Amino acid sequence: MKDRRDATQPISVSFEREEAGAEKLRTWINELPDDSEFRLRLEEIRVYYESLLRDARLLVRMGDRLQAKLRAANEELAQKNEEIAHYNLQLREKNRELQETLDALQESQRRRRALTVLGLSAIVIFMITELIEYYIERSASDATSQWANFISFGLKALVALAFKPLEEFVESLLSRTVPPK
Repeated sequence: MKDRRDATQPISVSFEREEAGAEKLRTWINELPDDSEFRLRLEEIRVYYESLLRDARLLVRMGDRLQAKLRAANEELAQKNEEIAHYNLQLREKNRELQETLDALQESQRRRRALTVLGLSAIVIFMITELIEYYIERSASDATSQWANFISFGLKALVALAFKPLEEFVESLLSRTVPPK
């Protein structure tokens, strides 16, 4: 019989030597006299040997069929593994996109909260500057009242220029302290 070398390649098993051995045994038995006890023993051995040879052929055929099924199952598994790998790649991509969308949504929520806080702060600061302007105009003399408009305008310009840095500061503060919804 041939030895197995590679499990992925089908092996054709040849029983030529065994069949030649069985034929040679038959020839020897036929050359012996019919009433010989030695011939009866050899005939018994030949029957067992041919039975074993038939069983071996049957087992080899069964093994070949099982190996073919196993090979087909392995190929199907490899194909399924490729499909699973493809799906995993798609899932990773979707997860990345989802995470980016979630991050953008959280950033938008923080920015909206920061703008709300800053809008309210700007209204309060504007009202305070109007009160300060009113106080300056009422308490100032004629000489300083002309500067009151410049001071008021300067305070309002300062509030307007500080709006964007304050927005970023409040947004970063909210991102650290306020958990996303």
